[in-house]
Amino acid sequence: MRAFLVATLGIVLLVGATAPARGQPEPLPTLRINAPDTLSAVSARVEQFPTTRLATAMTLAGLRDPGPPIDVYLSPEDSDLARSTPPWISGFADAGRSLVVLFPARANGYPSNSLESLLHHEVAHVLFSRAARGHPVPRWFNEGLAMAAERPIALSDRTRLAWTLVRHGSPSLTELERLFGDGRAANQRAYAVASALVRDLLRVHGENGAARVLSLIGEGQGFDDAFLGATGEPLSHALDRFWSRQRLWERWVPFLTGPAFLWTMITMLALFAIGANRRRRAEQRRVWDAEETADAERAARERLLAGDPGESVH
Repeated sequence: MRAFLVATLGIVLLVGATAPARGQPEPLPTLRINAPDTLSAVSARVEQFPTTRLATAMTLAGLRDPGPPIDVYLSPEDSDLARSTPPWISGFADAGRSLVVLFPARANGYPSNSLESLLHHEVAHVLFSRAARGHPVPRWFNEGLAMAAERPIALSDRTRLAWTLVRHGSPSLTELERLFGDGRAANQRAYAVASALVRDLLRVHGENGAARVLSLIGEGQGFDDAFLGATGEPLSHALDRFWSRQRLWERWVPFLTGPAFLWTMITMLALFAIGANRRRRAEQRRVWDAEETADAERAARERLLAGDPGESVH
């Protein structure tokens, strides 16, 4: 059902596409924003999003020419398309039709945290598909790369990854691919792991490494061979390095959140508070003593100036 709706939507957009939302200098892609009247205000806001951030996606894709315009359709929640799409999916890309569909009401979730970042995420998918010339790219790599393109890593990403690894362990790539389609919670775990994994690959091999991988996939190579050819490192070695670094989280998070550590912190805070209170009281006593000494000295001076009434002056 959703495939039929998307196909129909693609035909409508190709026949009656609006003018580009904003004139974009090359090499940034041109986006054509389309929406029903009920989302006209949202559409106007999307048209004002700066597309300069899409330069990151262009770099990761290794594209000099962004290709034909990309149609962006904003779908309301009461549409057939929204009703036929799982509620945890906030958008998707159909690269073959140069089409991106966004559900604005769902944009403020994970992995995207705003409508703008969701737009950049889905447009990145289209660019990655163009770089790979339509050949399939593993979901974990595609999604992790799109997250790297849409926004910098946030504390929430690190926290979600840590809890995912502690509670569910380290998934294999096969398991990771499956998690994307296993419901909201599993889907979010998959995004957390894929984001961290791909960012680690980018840290080691750079943005050009990702572009070379996509280019070799576009030449017909499988992902493992393309990764080896682009980076000089077997994918299995890269995975071992990544998981060895993440196991530090697996060891430390249970300790840092365990009762022994929490009671230790509570005890340390209590001792700190007691010490601070003692220092404040000692300082207050010092101030009082200084005030008493000053009062006594002032009284003595006043008696000397006034003289003793029982004495005569010679």
